[in-house]
Amino acid sequence: MKLPSVSQIVDDARRSFARYPFAVLDAVIGTSCALVLIDHEGPPQSTFLFQVVFAAVFGFPLLAALALSARKQHWSSSWALTAQIAGIALSVVYGLTVPPDIAGAPAIHVIRLAMLTAAWVLFAFWFPYLAHQNERGYWQYGKTLVMRVVTAFIYSAVMWIGLSIALAALDNLFGVEIPPRRYGELWVLVTGVFAPWFFLAGIPEDLDGLDEITTYPKGLKVFAQYVLYPLVFLYWVILYAYIGKILLAWDWPQGWVSKLILGFVATGLTASLLLHPLRERAENLWIAKASRWFYYIIIPLIVMLFLAVGRRTSDYGYTEGRYLAIAAGVWLCVITLYYLVSAKKRILFIPATLCLGLFVVTFGPWGMFAISEQSQIQRLENLLTKNHVLVGGQVQRDHDTLSYDASREISSILTYLGEVHGFGRIQAWFSRSLLADSVRGTSRYKDAATVAQLMGIEYIRVWQNSTTGWTNFTSDPEGTLALDGYSHLLKAPRIYAPKTRREFPGSGITLSVGEDVGVLAVTFSRSGQNVDSLEANLHPLVEKLTTDYGKSSAGHIPPEKMCITAACASSKVKIMLSSISMQRRDKTSKIVSYEGEMAYTLLPGN
Repeated sequence: MKLPSVSQIVDDARRSFARYPFAVLDAVIGTSCALVLIDHEGPPQSTFLFQVVFAAVFGFPLLAALALSARKQHWSSSWALTAQIAGIALSVVYGLTVPPDIAGAPAIHVIRLAMLTAAWVLFAFWFPYLAHQNERGYWQYGKTLVMRVVTAFIYSAVMWIGLSIALAALDNLFGVEIPPRRYGELWVLVTGVFAPWFFLAGIPEDLDGLDEITTYPKGLKVFAQYVLYPLVFLYWVILYAYIGKILLAWDWPQGWVSKLILGFVATGLTASLLLHPLRERAENLWIAKASRWFYYIIIPLIVMLFLAVGRRTSDYGYTEGRYLAIAAGVWLCVITLYYLVSAKKRILFIPATLCLGLFVVTFGPWGMFAISEQSQIQRLENLLTKNHVLVGGQVQRDHDTLSYDASREISSILTYLGEVHGFGRIQAWFSRSLLADSVRGTSRYKDAATVAQLMGIEYIRVWQNSTTGWTNFTSDPEGTLALDGYSHLLKAPRIYAPKTRREFPGSGITLSVGEDVGVLAVTFSRSGQNVDSLEANLHPLVEKLTTDYGKSSAGHIPPEKMCITAACASSKVKIMLSSISMQRRDKTSKIVSYEGEMAYTLLPGN
């Protein structure tokens, strides 16, 4: 095989840019903004660059799909340009819906981006061929896109590994300091610019010519026939054996089985699509029969899917995962009916309906986000009302101690809301703001443990059992604290693991812990040499907090109650903790993590 020359690679890149200018520029702009964000040192800040990155990820598959549609459907240049401008406008509008402080915002924005990106990718798989009936050409088109994605990923991975080794060689052999973030920036650069550009360059210019291709890759047949179909058979045996167990024991199906059903369907559909061009050949008539029987086989599995997910939903309400499982069941009903009844049986129907389904479930009051949030808020409201925590629409801290199961269930819901949606919909229950700070327009909320503390409820993590527990002490974010006698303030990192070490070169300070996370060592250095050190022991502070505020979690503790001081010959420090987490097991407690700030000053003569 003859390797392409540099001039050929440059020429291919130039021609792909000429064919997909807006998609390539979208990738370059989005990657540039991502690199700036990665290169930023310090805590994440609110910036429009996050919005640009989200808009670019959203826009690339859309702009590429529109360019492919224009070429396949032979749009006029003016209509093709109008479609691209409309795609850019839609991407900008979407970007404006993303909060600029996305790094601290709930995960709903990331999940929605993933859903919409997947929908636009599927859009590129079917929309260019919507008006064309040539199944052979459409299959070749779909195969080309998939192979370009796989090839682009492999090339990008190899390129990144090779360049990373080169950077490591410069670091270790020549003493050129390479910050760790450079490897992440390299990966973003390769996957953000090279991969999409390489992907587009490999798509044939003459899409109409795909209709005339009759060759079929032998490797695909081997993979589908001898790898995928045996897996389908194995899944089928397991699932039908499980159906038999349910019927014999008359037991409700487990929720986990829904994942196996969806895996079985995905594998079966993939095998069927890969072998689709061979189904009309005399020696491969079994493929058409196997494909048709596949849709009969999945009918009982669809019923079991609805039963399994329905049981989980009735017990624990809707979440995005359960909603999507039900939506997938509905989609399977649609395609099963189509392939058993329809005379045409176009394979384009699969990506087209899946694409439209993703758009439908992502937006609106019927969408997965609205339904899931409302379902969990209703569960939370019922639990709080039943336990007299929510009275007259307001949270009351003075109430009887809740049972372990009630606290655990409430904690689980709060964790879900905090991670996915935020606490905006339940803010009216509280007199205090649930936002993490007072900055206007922020999307960052207090953590679930703090919200539980505001309810007077012990926060229990989902992996805990009744013999363990957690205590969380949190200082009042609106409290004030005097810093007389200290000249500098340092934002300390979160300490959460033994043998952690963090250096602050600008200040000459190093923070570290050994096996005992509760003993923080502070080392002072000058000109690269350690000159003094001290230890700050958190255990007496924790014992005092436990005595004053009990073993259950407590929030909004006066800041002066969560401080410790220490001094050495050259310096003195004041560590102001914003939160402390401890794990209780039987009658012992262990400090697990803490975070805050440290004020320090040099003593006279140093």
